[in-house]
Amino acid sequence: MDTSPRPMVPRTLHRPGQRFALFVVGSSFALLGAGMLTQAATTGLVGVLLYVVVGLGGAWVAFRSCVMGVRIDSAGLVERRLGRSKVIPWCAIGEVDTGAGPGMAPAGAPGLVLRDGERVALGALASYSSRVVDADFSLIRCLHTAHVAECPDCA
Repeated sequence: MDTSPRPMVPRTLHRPGQRFALFVVGSSFALLGAGMLTQAATTGLVGVLLYVVVGLGGAWVAFRSCVMGVRIDSAGLVERRLGRSKVIPWCAIGEVDTGAGPGMAPAGAPGLVLRDGERVALGALASYSSRVVDADFSLIRCLHTAHVAECPDCA
């Protein structure tokens, strides 16, 4: 009998507005750096280096904004932010914390609490809409609960 968890259709949770805004800002800086670099003959070496850094930094932000979000599959979660990506296997997750506390305002940022006690905030899912955040974290909680019920290592 196979005791491995059943495969899951991969999906990505993201904020289109956040992606678009970062893409526009990154592209603007990339174009600004490239445009100024074409006229860098009069600025000297420091100016050329500054324009190269601005252009490459803008290109990096534009590129990373296209892949930002949280990818969910049968192995776990992969959170992609601007600067880094973090892989979190389902078995490492202790609980899904929505950050909801008593009262109207959330007590903390939504995220994950790993089995070793580390708290991982999923900043790529940040939103002003609590309805959207609640829906995403409900999905993650359901998928984690299903994984724990099927996985012999998590029991």
